[in-house]
Amino acid sequence: MTALENNRVHSEKYALPLDLESFGRLQLTMQYIVLEEANILNISFPSNGYLNIMCPPTMEQFSYTVDSETLLFEAPQNIIHYVKENQCLQANGLCGASQAILIFIPETCLSNMFDKGADHVRQVSNNSRLLLIKSRVLKIYASTTVAKNIRIHSLLLEALALQLDMLHALNASTIQAVLLAKILQAQQLIENDLAKTYTISELAKAVGTNEQYLKKYFKQHLGKTIMHYALEAKMLYAKKLITTGDFRIADVARMTGYKHATHFSMSFKKFFGFLPTSLRYSLLFQGAGMGIAELNVLAAIEACCPMGFSMV
Repeated sequence: MTALENNRVHSEKYALPLDLESFGRLQLTMQYIVLEEANILNISFPSNGYLNIMCPPTMEQFSYTVDSETLLFEAPQNIIHYVKENQCLQANGLCGASQAILIFIPETCLSNMFDKGADHVRQVSNNSRLLLIKSRVLKIYASTTVAKNIRIHSLLLEALALQLDMLHALNASTIQAVLLAKILQAQQLIENDLAKTYTISELAKAVGTNEQYLKKYFKQHLGKTIMHYALEAKMLYAKKLITTGDFRIADVARMTGYKHATHFSMSFKKFFGFLPTSLRYSLLFQGAGMGIAELNVLAAIEACCPMGFSMV
């Protein structure tokens, strides 16, 4: 069996001692082993880190054990498993000509790759590029080329970068789906109770997200700020109520979350360009040929002389 530690690649060992801000520093320590038929792997991890297993594409199942946890994968996925110092990895040799590549990257070299909570194991699907990299690594591993270790190091870095990109894209799409659900939930809350005026803080708390995310993605999805969307929903509902002829302006104000009819009328006029009473009069005087200006005058007269000129 080839010992895991025999395949160390320390890129920083050969780094030039430059202390220039214009130079970016490339540093990653990784260890790898090719698991074959004759191998029975039993190792202890020297530190917290990430175990990356690139499974053979021809295998239907792959299993291994970390301490007392046995993991079985039904498809030839690539696996990224967060492991802790002194945890023990056990894996049996593979059947036939199958070969798996196991890579260990210390956490200090690649921190915050993904959350290390209950979901400490991630699967990454194969694609044509990853399959090609696996094939090239195994071919070089079996060779005696002078640059063998450097070439393998380069390919494994590329494979790791590809897997990280795929995980990031998957995570981003998951986040987008979760945020969309929360935005739709916030939208529903606003529409279901137009007599209530939500603050952004109340909405964010109700749907389980923070205010900044809610404001940003609500506007991105609906094309309006939360406050503008809520106002529009209230005004359109108010207009619908008034046109039925069944409600007083004071009632409509209350049903759309306004304590005072005057404040409601000001908001209504600012939104539509005419007073809510003008809309009511337009229904009463249909066919009289009166325009908005004349109707606004009537509305203003009623506002000034509610006792002597009331059409509620």
